[in-house]
Amino acid sequence: MTCWIKTIPLAEADNKLVEAIEEQRRVYPPEYRIPDPKSIAAGADRPSVVMAHSLMPEVLRQTFSAFASVLADDLPLSRRDHELIATAASATNNCSYCADSHADFLQQVTGDDKLAKAIRNNYQTADLTDKERIMIEYAVKLTRDSLSIQQTDIEKLRTAGFDDKEILQINLITAWFNYFNRVVNGLGVGRS
Repeated sequence: MTCWIKTIPLAEADNKLVEAIEEQRRVYPPEYRIPDPKSIAAGADRPSVVMAHSLMPEVLRQTFSAFASVLADDLPLSRRDHELIATAASATNNCSYCADSHADFLQQVTGDDKLAKAIRNNYQTADLTDKERIMIEYAVKLTRDSLSIQQTDIEKLRTAGFDDKEILQINLITAWFNYFNRVVNGLGVGRS
C-alpha cells in the first residue's frame, strides 16, 4: 500500500504528532485504531487516512476530534448505523480503501459477513430494515449529488422514524466520509 505524499513514520513522530495520534486513538471505536505510536517498530506503518494527515498534526487532531464527536456513544445512531453509512458512502465514491475498511468494520460490529459484503458491493441487495434502507438511500443520494437533496428526503427520514438529531447525525457522518474518501483517493492512500 502507498500514499503519494510523504508521511511521517510513527517511529519518527515528534511529540505533537504522537499526542495527536494518541488523542485520535482514545476517542475512536476500537476497530478504527491504528497501531499505538509508542509500541510501533520502525517500518511497521501502513498507509491510512490518519497518517495521510501526519505532516500537519494539528489538522489531524482537529479533523479526527470533530469526526469522533459525530460517532459519540451519547448520540442516537448505533455503531451498526455508522458503518452502514460509512461503507455505503465510500462504495458510492469508489473509494476502495475506505469501502473495504468499513465493510470490515461493519462485519466486526455486526458479525454479519453477508451484510458487510452486500453493503460494500451493492447496498440494494442487503438484508436491511426499511428504516436502515431509507437511511442508506439518503446517504447515497447525498454522496452522489448533494444538491439533489430536497425537504422531501428529510421528511422520508422522519416518516421512517428518525428524529432531527438522528437526521443531522446521518448527514454529518455521510459528509465526513465524503471528506475522508476524497483525502484517500486524492493522495493515493492504499492504492498501488
